[in-house]
Amino acid sequence: MLEQIFTNEMTYWLLGTAIVFTYVGRWMVYKDHLMDIVESTIDRLVEDGYIKTKGEGEKLELLKHWEK
Repeated sequence: MLEQIFTNEMTYWLLGTAIVFTYVGRWMVYKDHLMDIVESTIDRLVEDGYIKTKGEGEKLELLKHWEK
């Protein structure tokens, strides 16, 4: 009985699908965390005055170092 489960083609398809989607899920979580880290870093640099900005809220623009 156990031998039939492990030699079944469907078992390999399910295992392969589980592995692929596990890596896809991990990649999506990594990407989401990376975006949060970048966003919080830029916000902190703006608050500390290291990056110049113009505008507020949705119309906030980052300025180049020579712009005022």
